[in-house]
Amino acid sequence: MGIITKDNGKKNASLMVRVPDGFAFAIDNMVGNTHSSRPDCVIDGIRRFIHFICNTEAEIMLYLQEKSDADRDVRLEFYKESIRSSTEPYRKAVTSAISKSKKDVDVLLSLPKGLAAEIDRTVERTGCFRNHQEFVKCSVVYLLREIGAENTNATLTENYLRSNQSTSELKEQIEKMKKEMSGISSATGIKHE
Repeated sequence: MGIITKDNGKKNASLMVRVPDGFAFAIDNMVGNTHSSRPDCVIDGIRRFIHFICNTEAEIMLYLQEKSDADRDVRLEFYKESIRSSTEPYRKAVTSAISKSKKDVDVLLSLPKGLAAEIDRTVERTGCFRNHQEFVKCSVVYLLREIGAENTNATLTENYLRSNQSTSELKEQIEKMKKEMSGISSATGIKHE
């Protein structure tokens, strides 16, 4: 696997990542193609993916607390399999993107040492990534899916708010909320608009 944090006296650790051209195209469409947009996007993806993994681990640990009478090796195996299944969609997407890629695109990352160390710990602790490259590529997939979901939710919300369905029902609810707020205002002396 290799460790990307070496004590060479620098504040940052450099890592060259080779991503499939489809990932680079998606990143460029999402955040633009400037000299720092790809690295910034990848680093954001790494941070979000580590957060996702930590949340997943917390859920697993809460579940395993209830199974404290189980053998330690069985609990460890459960942890490893749970992490593998949680990250499998991202690992499969990376494998698929690599197989469809016509060429790879290099992205040079200058990672803060703390983040590089966190990548090292996460790759080693989970045991489900072949190396740092795979972890970083999975991070990109995670970020692209997260932003895609956020954009979809924003579009759905915008379309819903623009629709005229149930106008009278919504107006009635607005009036009811205003009356409740005015009742609170008179009781507390706080004026609500």
